[in-house]
Amino acid sequence: MKAKKPSKGLLVLPSLFSLTNLFFGFMSVLLTFQGRYRMAAFLIIIAALMDGLDGLVARATHTPSDFGVELDSLADAVSFGLATSVLLYFWGMEMAGPPAVFFSFIFLTAGVLRLARYNVRSRVPSDRKHYQGLTVPSAAMFMAAVVNFHPVPLATRQSGFLVAVLTLVVSLCMVSTFPYRNFVKTFIGHRIDIRTALFLSVSLFGVLFYTRIFLLLYFGLNVLSGPTVALVRAFRKQPRKKPEPKVIPS
Repeated sequence: MKAKKPSKGLLVLPSLFSLTNLFFGFMSVLLTFQGRYRMAAFLIIIAALMDGLDGLVARATHTPSDFGVELDSLADAVSFGLATSVLLYFWGMEMAGPPAVFFSFIFLTAGVLRLARYNVRSRVPSDRKHYQGLTVPSAAMFMAAVVNFHPVPLATRQSGFLVAVLTLVVSLCMVSTFPYRNFVKTFIGHRIDIRTALFLSVSLFGVLFYTRIFLLLYFGLNVLSGPTVALVRAFRKQPRKKPEPKVIPS
């Protein structure tokens, strides 16, 4: 028997989540222009949730498609590349002068390059539990968490340069080969053990009662996890020096 083709409604469903992601990214840009930086940052995080749902829905309904992959990437480029770089410029780097344009564009460029690399590699089936390089939504959520933690626009040149340096570091993480855990493949489709349940419970508690500090710490630790794991692996690969034999005097 031939497998039944999914209905047209199911085929459209993942794309609706991608378009919702795109809508929130577009609204984030508009709110940034209005100076409503906290809400703009919040919408970037909501867009990331929609981005995660479109992939889950596509897998759950068995409706992945090349069209969906391309639409998802275009939506991500707007919601996490463009919206985040515009937010960073007007909220934190504008006082740094002309270099601010360069650093905000670096974030957008790194995001687009990261998406292009993912699209090329996604054509090869893989069950790996790690990504190479920080994902664009993760980078955007971290920067949005920074803005959400201190939504008042930065008014000094020095603080603008600090944001520029942070933007550069996160951008380099996106185009790096640092290993970052794929939480979807780690948790979805597997039995939830005690550690996973505890992690989810603590995360829910943190989001509900300590939203600003929890989001900043959670996404910040995720950014740091890549270079940390890379350093640990490099250290373990170093050959250990064998102890020299003791010479017993005759």
